[in-house]
Amino acid sequence: MPTLQRNALRKIFGRSEFSPEEVVALGYRRLQQAEGIGTKGLSTILEWLHAHGHDLVVAPPSRPRRSGVRTGQDVDQAIRLLRQNGYDVLRRE
Repeated sequence: MPTLQRNALRKIFGRSEFSPEEVVALGYRRLQQAEGIGTKGLSTILEWLHAHGHDLVVAPPSRPRRSGVRTGQDVDQAIRLLRQNGYDVLRRE
């Protein structure tokens, strides 16, 4: 495995040695979110795992957020935060 990916995994584990089994246990999403591991690095790690007899299940894309209630709550929360910090928030006419 290239040094860049190895160093990123070392940072996750907090030690210099790790096994393919430990990397698989992290899961796809954790690897995807790790600092220093981009798209190419992730595919390199997946190839390395495959070469060691492990196939990491690629997570399906996350579902898009439902619009509606939650979005309205987000807007209300943003308005409250702005008002708490001294901003005047006017309603649209």
